Amino acid sequence: MGGIVTSIDKKKTTLRLFLFHTKNLYTISSMSGNYQLLAMENPLLDIQCNATEEILNKYNLKANNAILADESHKALYDEIVEKFDVVYVAGGAAQNTARGAQYLLPPNSTVYIGCVSDDKYASAMKEAAAADGLRTNYQITTEAPTGTCGVLITGHNRSLVANLAAAEKFQLEFLKKPENWSIVENAKYYYFGSFFLTHDGGYASALAVSEHAAKENKTFGLNLSAPFISQFFKERLDAIIKNADLLFGNEDEARTYSTAAGWGTDDVKEIAKKLAQLPKGNGRPRTVVITQGADETVVAVGDAVSVFPVTKVEEKDIVDTNGAGDAFCGGFMGLFAQGIEDAPRCVAAGHYIASLCIKQVGPTFPKVGEREAIPTF
Repeated sequence: MGGIVTSIDKKKTTLRLFLFHTKNLYTISSMSGNYQLLAMENPLLDIQCNATEEILNKYNLKANNAILADESHKALYDEIVEKFDVVYVAGGAAQNTARGAQYLLPPNSTVYIGCVSDDKYASAMKEAAAADGLRTNYQITTEAPTGTCGVLITGHNRSLVANLAAAEKFQLEFLKKPENWSIVENAKYYYFGSFFLTHDGGYASALAVSEHAAKENKTFGLNLSAPFISQFFKERLDAIIKNADLLFGNEDEARTYSTAAGWGTDDVKEIAKKLAQLPKGNGRPRTVVITQGADETVVAVGDAVSVFPVTKVEEKDIVDTNGAGDAFCGGFMGLFAQGIEDAPRCVAAGHYIASLCIKQVGPTFPKVGEREAIPTF
């Protein structure tokens, strides 16, 4: 895979850096793409560890959740580096998804935009993206360091604590520069994570691109991202959902949205239908895709709901479930962006890319020499 993974072995006091390069390993198409898929959100460097219940309790963290860091979490990052063997993984949810999509797409098909600082972490992410065939167009700020995310793994659960830092400095003015807006105009498919909506520049940019997509009849994909988005940023979220043709989320995010909307149900199939029927900015129907970990994936289009069982990965082969949801969306978008808009096939592609991801450390994919032939979906 084209991921960058850095691990610290405190016993040997050595730093190991693995940079995996790819070489035109694309079996679906040998043709070169034209950057038809644009993803945007918050680029972050994951600081990942196998944590304990004790440290989760100390910082009032849930075992399977995602939050924005506040003052009470300032010491968390140094503490996990000090107490645990940590792995650094180039991430950010939408950037992970873009890399997963590129796995299925011909070269030069995906581009990612976000904000980083001019530091070693940003360089590491850029190299990792390039190794996966993902073009990056980062806004560079000197006002804050590149963002980080504490990833605390307990069993098959992961607790995410994001310190956005540079990521929340993104500005609409940067996106509107002719050389950058031309990327938006060139793309035919878009994928945004709702974490981007927590800061003004990200929200304004998501609104601008989603409105462009609706007007030009292009496909705009959005992820609900985390329960707190529906709880604290619902007005912004609804403004973007209005223009979303594809809406992704997991069961916790779906149920939290239902609660925030006052729907009075926690039935995932019913929630998916209601999400599909929310007001739409154009006449195209909205497809809603809700994953449930190892349980069936729910897809709703209008009143029609379908379920798709997940092909189970053997327990002994599961290394790390962090990023599995991002990877699923990558597989779905990677097939969809080839003009294959058949939901069952796209779900199958999503399940496939997610199954590859959970056999790796962090939201990464197999190295070139270990890649199997991509199946037909």
